Amino acid sequence: MSRASSSTGITGMSFEIRCGRRLVSFEHAHTGRDAIIEYLRSMGCRDSEMSTVAANALDWGGAVYRAVPLGSEG
Repeated sequence: MSRASSSTGITGMSFEIRCGRRLVSFEHAHTGRDAIIEYLRSMGCRDSEMSTVAANALDWGGAVYRAVPLGSEG
C-alpha cells in the first residue's frame, strides 16, 4: 500500500470503490470507509441512507460498496 502526499502535507491513500465485482470509482481518502462515503455522497446518497457492513464496506439501497486499496488484488 502506498501513501500519497501533496505539497500541503495532506496524506491519504488511493482506493478503488467496487460494487460487487464492478469497479465504480477511484477515490483518495484517509480510510476506505471515508472513500466510500465520499463516493456515495457524490451519487446523492444521504448519510442516513448508508449502513455499515464491514470496516471498508457500506450498504446503500441494497448494494454493497467496498473500498480496496489501489494496487491490491482485493
